[in-house]
Amino acid sequence: MERPPDSLKAFADRMAKVAVADDAAQLMRLLHLSGLMEGDASERATQYLSDEALGYVHDPLSVHWRDGDVGIWERKTEGGKSAFVRRLDTMDEWHFWANLGRIEPKGDKLRVLFMGESVARGYLYDPDFTPAMALQMILDGQFGEGEIEVIDLARTNLGYEIRDLAIAALQLEPDMAVVFSGNNWGVSVPKFGDVVRINKAIASDGMVGVKRISDEYIARTGRRVVTDIAAAYKEKGIPLAWIIPEFNLGDWRDPITSAPYLPGDANREWLNLYEQAHSALSSGDPATAEKLAERMIELDHGVVVAGFYILAECRRLAHDLDGERTCLERARDATSWDSSMVFIPRPYTITQEIMRCESANYGYQVVDLPALFKQYLNGEIADRRLFVDYCHLTTEGMQVAMSAAASCVLRSLKGMDVPWYALASDHAAPPPETEAEANFLAAIHDAHRWQPYDVVKHFCRRAVELSPHIVELMLSYIDLQTRNAAPERMSEAEEKILKVGSSLVHRYLFRNNDKRLDRMLLGAIVEVLEEAGVPAQERVDTVRREEHSVKDQPTNLLDYFYNSAAEQPQELEGLTWPNYRLSYDVRYYRAYWPYSRFIFVGEAGCPVNLLLTCRLPKPAASEEKISIEFNGQPQVEMTISADWSSWDISLPGETVRDGLNEVMVRWPIPEFRSEEALGKVTMKLCYMKFPDFYPVFGEIHTFTACNGQPVSTTFPLAQTESSLVQVA
Repeated sequence: MERPPDSLKAFADRMAKVAVADDAAQLMRLLHLSGLMEGDASERATQYLSDEALGYVHDPLSVHWRDGDVGIWERKTEGGKSAFVRRLDTMDEWHFWANLGRIEPKGDKLRVLFMGESVARGYLYDPDFTPAMALQMILDGQFGEGEIEVIDLARTNLGYEIRDLAIAALQLEPDMAVVFSGNNWGVSVPKFGDVVRINKAIASDGMVGVKRISDEYIARTGRRVVTDIAAAYKEKGIPLAWIIPEFNLGDWRDPITSAPYLPGDANREWLNLYEQAHSALSSGDPATAEKLAERMIELDHGVVVAGFYILAECRRLAHDLDGERTCLERARDATSWDSSMVFIPRPYTITQEIMRCESANYGYQVVDLPALFKQYLNGEIADRRLFVDYCHLTTEGMQVAMSAAASCVLRSLKGMDVPWYALASDHAAPPPETEAEANFLAAIHDAHRWQPYDVVKHFCRRAVELSPHIVELMLSYIDLQTRNAAPERMSEAEEKILKVGSSLVHRYLFRNNDKRLDRMLLGAIVEVLEEAGVPAQERVDTVRREEHSVKDQPTNLLDYFYNSAAEQPQELEGLTWPNYRLSYDVRYYRAYWPYSRFIFVGEAGCPVNLLLTCRLPKPAASEEKISIEFNGQPQVEMTISADWSSWDISLPGETVRDGLNEVMVRWPIPEFRSEEALGKVTMKLCYMKFPDFYPVFGEIHTFTACNGQPVSTTFPLAQTESSLVQVA
């Protein structure tokens, strides 16, 4: 008799509890998940417990096309020859692809297919300039114009579906194919069948077990993608080159999160170590900071980026370039498990290794960008010189990568061994106006993803240096972000941007822009404009005061527009979690750090009232004190519990600044009940609910700031001696 797998033991306990609780729907889910239902019963359960029936939605990176089509192009046979024509019913998807209405039948030209995701698409430069265009320019110089054609099949937001696209593209009769993929190979939403593995992993190993399961999924799925594509092309005798993607290790910094639930009281120690390590770095003691960071990683088992970033900074200060690179690579790989955060595309080490390994088994060529960029930069770490963000390339990055791809094409189709550096050329580049707009878009893109100020300012400055029309774009963007416009009509700022900007701005800015207070981004824009002799600071200050001052109207500090300026993305995601992913039950603010920041626009001398409704996370052991700081100065303390309570807090006018003001709520360190909390994660995932991997320090239901001046009235108002009044 075959013994059931050990992973089912924990599920058996769960099912017994559910059966006693008489929750049939939940019991059916667990039975189906465990595989204990067999035969007809299992088939019937599958009908009711499909991903759709369970409320599972498709991953937004997941795309599907009809059999026989090549992506959005369908076969049309004319005169015995087959062309592929873009389908009208896929019009909503056209902007993800090259603007190519028709792929003609194979003729006398050599045909190279170019496939991949948004990096291959040329994100932020497309459609004006793309890697496929650069590759075509380089190859024309080697084969002669009209002798070779590059068919651009790259698609933004393409994930593991590159397998289906690449195999379907064999219908186009290529002479060679180049695949540039691997950045979207993650686990943004765990599949239903993997939840049982997560359940066992949490029970035995905690969060490091969850990371192991996620990495195994990425490796298993990624290997299948690579081997299936390689085998299909090898069978047809068509040469294949695979570009192994690289990550912006030098500049990109993932948002720092606290540690997820750790055993015992390890979370408390981890938080203390984090504060001490930062203090050591600030005081010029990297040796102490390094020891503290190593202890942090020992506690969190490498599933958090914070310790690795501290170590990387220590290695940088020690001029240990290889050590710094290793720490940054480990930081890049650390959060592969975290389905509770919005996925930022990246090539994990495991996917890079699969691409290298399978090339030996299937004989395809490899463009190893990590090694290539290291060579190009003379051993330095790849950064903003080659990347506009986390993984998308600058023009310089595209030139280097496509030169190496062209070298592979020459080797396969012409029998020539030409090194990449002999093919690199500045001629494969967009005009300065396109380059300027792409850099400005990069500044917006990076700022809205919590990147460092100096990176954002770099792209702003470069944009202004490249083309003078960027100045008008920036001034209009300040108005766009700061002014309250009627939603039913286009604002004056939008009209100006549409008039001045090219197709790049039309495509990326209006499609992807977030309306927010933009403290850091507008600060960088203003500084660059002022350096260029264009006055902008007074303009920003005036518009903010006119449109957002609490003197004239209450401000909801939890509103996305204001809350985004606090630069605490994990808390912000809890309020704005996308419904197409895991369902988020809690729609109020949760603090994932011992402090919470909030921003509003005030006027010096005008007092402000804060109205706060908050509580400690359940189950809280007892009442605890929280404190309020305003612009760095302590104001009041309050005693709260696990029940909601409301408070009216008065901030005197002399503490209020003109412009941006910061409120900080400091929370007590809770009792970390890790085993209890992680025990609920599996059922959350079964129901496609947001998994609570991280401890919560406090919760806020409402938080507003308003004018604190006395209201004019014919009746005298009684004055209270206390600046704090509990109203609930």
